[in-house]
Amino acid sequence: VISNKVLTRYPGNPTVVVDGQKDVFIAHGRESDLTSWVADTSHTDLLLSGKGHRQLTSNDFAGGGAFANPAGSDLWRGERFGTKHLALQVPTAEESAVLVAADGIASAPNKVSLVWNINHSTLLSDTLIWAGLAMLLAAIVVNIWTYRKMRRERGPRRRTPKAPHGPKLRYRAPKNADIRKGRRVAGRVTSVAVLAALVPGLVSGCSLGQTGTETPTPSATEAAVVAPPPVVTEAQLHKILRRVAATVAKADKAKDPRHLASRMEGPALAARGAHYSLMNASRKIAPPTPIFADVVSFDLPAASDTWPRAVMAVTKGRGESSLPQMLVLEQATPRSNYQVWYAIGMLPGVQSPEVAAATVGAIPVAADSLFLKLAPNALPNAYGDLIDKGSASLGTSLFDVTSDEFYKQVAASQASQKANLSKGKITVTHGLGNPNVLSLATANSGALVAVYMTDTYVIKPNKPNSAVTVSGNEKLMLGTTGSTKGIRSVYGDMLLFYVPAVSSKDKITTLGATQVLVSVRSL
Repeated sequence: VISNKVLTRYPGNPTVVVDGQKDVFIAHGRESDLTSWVADTSHTDLLLSGKGHRQLTSNDFAGGGAFANPAGSDLWRGERFGTKHLALQVPTAEESAVLVAADGIASAPNKVSLVWNINHSTLLSDTLIWAGLAMLLAAIVVNIWTYRKMRRERGPRRRTPKAPHGPKLRYRAPKNADIRKGRRVAGRVTSVAVLAALVPGLVSGCSLGQTGTETPTPSATEAAVVAPPPVVTEAQLHKILRRVAATVAKADKAKDPRHLASRMEGPALAARGAHYSLMNASRKIAPPTPIFADVVSFDLPAASDTWPRAVMAVTKGRGESSLPQMLVLEQATPRSNYQVWYAIGMLPGVQSPEVAAATVGAIPVAADSLFLKLAPNALPNAYGDLIDKGSASLGTSLFDVTSDEFYKQVAASQASQKANLSKGKITVTHGLGNPNVLSLATANSGALVAVYMTDTYVIKPNKPNSAVTVSGNEKLMLGTTGSTKGIRSVYGDMLLFYVPAVSSKDKITTLGATQVLVSVRSL
């Protein structure tokens, strides 16, 4: 492990040169992340010692942590691996540190060198040269101008006679002119002059005393608040998204949810696995929406130095028909990779709230936060009650559904089923489908909340000898046309809400929604 203090010993970005017996691996990332990844595993810290702290020495740490291969971790901003010899130039910005290893199990390379390129600046010499050339040019111009002036001013050397002048007139002062002479008068004038010289100083001194403002003394109680850094950089996030997209594309091709285990978890994994089941049951089922990484129009990492960590990003494909989707990723531990928990299609016409810049990050919000208009984990029950009861629901004053197309379609479909079902009884319940609600704060103290709501439809026949029939995707997933006891269907809704602060006059807005049939079974 090479700390940031060692890397910044000299100006510029150093090149780390490593020689080993077989496999060689170099990675760089934020020092705190790198230290968390290594944890208590046996390792060696490279330090500066000696006279002037210029000599590179090692300090061995014997720990009991598990060994692991560091290659491919999402914590690294850059990495490179090779055989026997490897060199990598490492940027020192943003608390960067370096990890040198083999394959995570074998001993690390035993020869490490740090090389800084000496910057021979020619600024001073270039400045003197150009200054000398400018002075030479000025001297040439002055000499030419002086020579031409001398030529113009040269005239005949003989004296020319002067023209005659008229009589000089002398004007006499009038007799009533007040001309005072004498020593007393001179003394008065002198005193007035001295007074006039002193008055401006006095006036200016008074004016400064009146208009001058005192410099406020900073309070001793004021302290600088250091916020945690964003969990990923923009380049790091784009690299993670490309890896996620590649893994999901392979799983879509194989129609096997086992390939998603390394990059999907929770609601996203359940939704995609259910879609694979439909595809395997019928060739008419279209593939799921791909995970895009080409165009990232929005990225909001959490500002945190602990785990788990969350990142939100809106991506879309390069085609005009591609719709934007919100990907919400989470990293559970330092040694695990980011996994997609929510893949939510953005609703058309919605306006997202202002958020912090990606270089600053957003503060994570607890699932049971009381500083919002509604706690994030309470959103499914309130939103579901609004779908069931409409304007009679208590959530009418909390949610803005004027442009919520998802709400309108689900509420209309649910009302239609209840109205058209004459030989059976339907019960619909809405609830929190997964406790892992991911929320990040907005610029106005609100929050972007990704939550999973389940819609459970239970249909039972009214008469003992009758049956409940299903069609479409429910028929494919059930494997039969119906059941005499009843059918239980579960739909999963991955929802993205903007929840304002408790003191705000704004209402909760639905920004994105994706609904998938998760399961169908007979009662």
